[in-house]
Amino acid sequence: MNERNQRPSGAPTITQLLWHCLMGITLGIICVGLLLQIAGSHPGNLIEGPDTLFARLRFLVEVTFLFGVGATLTGATFIMNEQSRSKPR
Repeated sequence: MNERNQRPSGAPTITQLLWHCLMGITLGIICVGLLLQIAGSHPGNLIEGPDTLFARLRFLVEVTFLFGVGATLTGATFIMNEQSRSKPR
């Protein structure tokens, strides 16, 4: 194989982790957005305090951030596991 085509071993790159983070953010927006919009649910059960537009937006941003962090950490784990398995023995 050509050396230029081989990925460097070691830590995952920022680009790889960024894609995982964006995937988590997208999933977070979809899940929380749907959860807040379902007619049968009451956002007051999810959001503490008055149910205002700002409270809903804050809840959406907070949970979306957590989804993004979780997906980034999961992606880093998967990438490191994949790299450790692909090393020649």
